[in-house]
Amino acid sequence: MSGQDVGGQRWDALVVGGGIAGLTAAWDLVRAGLRPLLIEARGYTGGLVAAGRIGGARMDLGAEGFVVRGQAATSMLAELGLHATGPHGRPRLFLPPLTPGDGDGPSGWALHRFPDDAYLGIPANPLAPDVVGIIGEAAARRAAQDAELPGTVGTGLDDPADLASFITARMGAGVLNRLVRPIVAGIHSAGPEDLAADVVVPGLRRATAELGSLGAAATAVLEQRRARRDGAGGRSVDAAVEGGLFRLTDALREAIEAGGGSVRTRIGAQWLRPAGGEHGRDSATWRVGIAPTRRGPTPSDEPVPDGAEEVVVTDRVILACSAGAALRLLRGVPGLPASATDLSVPVGAPIARFTLVVRAPELGGEPVGSGLLVAPTGPTGSAGTMASDGTDPGGTPPSMMPCPARAKALSHLSTKWPWVGAELRALHGPDVHALRLSYGRPGRPRPEVDLSVALDDVAALTGVRIEPEAVIDHMLVRWDGTLPPVTPAYRERTTHLEEQLAPVSGLEVTGAWVAGTGIAAVVGHARTAAGRLVGPHGE
Repeated sequence: MSGQDVGGQRWDALVVGGGIAGLTAAWDLVRAGLRPLLIEARGYTGGLVAAGRIGGARMDLGAEGFVVRGQAATSMLAELGLHATGPHGRPRLFLPPLTPGDGDGPSGWALHRFPDDAYLGIPANPLAPDVVGIIGEAAARRAAQDAELPGTVGTGLDDPADLASFITARMGAGVLNRLVRPIVAGIHSAGPEDLAADVVVPGLRRATAELGSLGAAATAVLEQRRARRDGAGGRSVDAAVEGGLFRLTDALREAIEAGGGSVRTRIGAQWLRPAGGEHGRDSATWRVGIAPTRRGPTPSDEPVPDGAEEVVVTDRVILACSAGAALRLLRGVPGLPASATDLSVPVGAPIARFTLVVRAPELGGEPVGSGLLVAPTGPTGSAGTMASDGTDPGGTPPSMMPCPARAKALSHLSTKWPWVGAELRALHGPDVHALRLSYGRPGRPRPEVDLSVALDDVAALTGVRIEPEAVIDHMLVRWDGTLPPVTPAYRERTTHLEEQLAPVSGLEVTGAWVAGTGIAAVVGHARTAAGRLVGPHGE
């Protein structure tokens, strides 16, 4: 970390926030020949991309991969000398039984392999045998009607903008509840009815309208993915950085500092004002008060000021911090209507991740492939029983067999990411595996997890009973409220805010709260924001 004194100094740019958005933006500024200062109020950079040692091996504790879209993330990896790679092994879905008479599926909760040709659970061909085996014959016939519907169904300006409504309009509740819902909930920690379709699957509604069906749009996405040559293509939706996603944030910070920028942690922005005073809306120069910080009352709270304030003067400011901090700073922008920053930010679900390193020869057969996602149950949506025509009964929670596990997902990390398995075997010998269980759903209480709960869930989900004495190491990590659902209404408000800020010179806002969740979405948004600040005044 650079020890430059910024008191009274002028910087080419100031980036507030050291998560993946801030690091990406600062890196692009450095590449443009600028000297940015990046400040992070917490004691570390990387945000949700974090690493720790479990069983002696360094692993991702937060995000471990990203849904591939566009080239912004993968081109950045290439420039940093990193390699994108897909996960090893095929994932599974853990689902309740179908309605009696709607297929010859298992009589209880069971594992199903992900369909061969599906994007985020949306099947290219709803009548494919592996799809029928998951959603049932009646639901598959309903989904196949997508090909006969006009392309305008579910894609018009007056149609509901949430993902659940879009999928249901095109393919029905069977595809929504038994395919899309478990996958999207696993990635975004929110139900599809709480997510804007154009944020989760950008361009898919437009492609559906243009190609005439959702199946055709899904086919086009799959073909594009398989044609990729950057290591992020293939069957899987997600990709990672070879060696761990944490290598990306490590490399970004190193590149920023090597290029003349500075990164300072435990420093937060306190206020933001135009250097020209109240009439400086069009001025390209900003004054920002910064001060040392200490932890807030709880780990999830914003850090609080704790030291003497300094002032930074700069022509470019990028707010890549949390929504609360960014909105507080934006209130110092003259001429910005109060309504623009009067945002009610959704609160994400409480998330707990329990990682175990165990000695278990029985896991050598990879009983769950790279891992599994557990279908959510309950009145919103149900992955469980449906009416015989494949529609959602509506109004009444479906009757279903209780799920035998509390976890919402399990990753067989040492299979999914081969470097994890290789490092553990080098440290501990053969038959050592890493498993990660994820807990926490929207609207549910904060999950309480300990080793006994985790081992019971491993047994229920994999069929392998691991005794406590076979556990080499374990760690519980919480990410409470860190993935707020991007609802259509919220998306409309953030878009309005960005439009209000567009005329303000030298100021950009980025981060998951405006870009949408997901590494690729955040990286793309941050790179675009940085690019807008590299113009004639920055050459």
